[in-house]
Amino acid sequence: MPSSHQVVVVGAGFAGLTCARELAKNPGVHVTVIDRNPYQTFSPLLYQVATGGLPEDDIAYPVRAAIPGVDFHRGEVVRIDPLAKNLRLADATVIQWDELVLATGSTGATFGVAGVAENALQMKTIQEARDIRRRLLLTYEEVDIGQKPKEALRVVVVGGGPTGVEVTGAVAELQRSMKHEFPRVAEFGHVTLVEAGSRLLPSFTEKSSAHAKSELEELGAVVLVDAAVDRMYESDVHLKSGEVLPAGTMIWAAGVAAPDTWTSLGVADRANRLRVQPTLELSEGLWVIGDTASLDGVDGRPLPMVAPVALQMGRHVAKQISARLVGQPLTDFVYKDKGQMATIGRRRAVVEMPGGMRLHGTPAWLTWLGLHVVYLAGGRNRVSVVADWMWNYVVWGIGPRRTVID
Repeated sequence: MPSSHQVVVVGAGFAGLTCARELAKNPGVHVTVIDRNPYQTFSPLLYQVATGGLPEDDIAYPVRAAIPGVDFHRGEVVRIDPLAKNLRLADATVIQWDELVLATGSTGATFGVAGVAENALQMKTIQEARDIRRRLLLTYEEVDIGQKPKEALRVVVVGGGPTGVEVTGAVAELQRSMKHEFPRVAEFGHVTLVEAGSRLLPSFTEKSSAHAKSELEELGAVVLVDAAVDRMYESDVHLKSGEVLPAGTMIWAAGVAAPDTWTSLGVADRANRLRVQPTLELSEGLWVIGDTASLDGVDGRPLPMVAPVALQMGRHVAKQISARLVGQPLTDFVYKDKGQMATIGRRRAVVEMPGGMRLHGTPAWLTWLGLHVVYLAGGRNRVSVVADWMWNYVVWGIGPRRTVID
């Protein structure tokens, strides 16, 4: 190991890799990235893998290729000692650090609703997206040959945020395309989106929320608002109102939380996020960024757990570490809101930008496509995603999903 300043980044998501790339430009810093997976997942497109729109290879990129010149250690961190400035991996490897950047991302949150963990599918990893895809596609096969009742083709999505809206629209389009392959049973395909609040996309304006609801209903989805889930069973969802929704597939998209593994390192909020200083330091030499960090924005509410926040935090911490090495003072993190967006289906999306600019329909959809292609890692992945999207647009649903039910 070189004698330069040792910076260890735990987590190879948006925040961790962005920080590592920026730090790698500093010749006085040696960077080591640790993650349990050897690839970065482009999580905004997980729902397209889950609904068969894209193959999983298109949204996974090798970490070593993403950060050339940076050491990568595949492993799982099981202990962090801020006083001794070291960490231990599951294989008993001990790694020393001068600065530690904790960027471990988030996981699905069930909010204690009974039956969710046992019966609902979540979508935070490629494996989880693969499980949803297999369930959706295999159910058509099983219903078609009489192994399951037609009610098994019903899908319930819980959570009316961007993820819930996007996966509901994608499932509705998938169900439409199945009419060509399963004409005897496809008519029984049905998707319902359940939101506990009064409207979809609560962080968007009411106009955009209403537009998203209208577009989903036009695709054939049923949207229920003010409908909180009471419990889940193997084949149905119970609402607090007493209504029961039969379903063969239940997808939980109602929220996320940071892993509870590191809550002992500091003060954690209700979502297990560690409350950090304005500079993003938890303690001297220990930084927390991305979904693991809790920091209030200008409106007094914690910054959202989204990719733009993670990217900006990663760049900020890299600059802070470099500044400290040359004796410069640290500066507070200020999030620059560049807007928000959600896609609903083909030529259907909502985009809101700072200053009040809003886009709906085809212009919003094209904006969404372009931005996601730009942020994808790897030229091959970008070309492949664009090719798949163009093919799916022309042929309407006959895509890479045909090989994924094994």
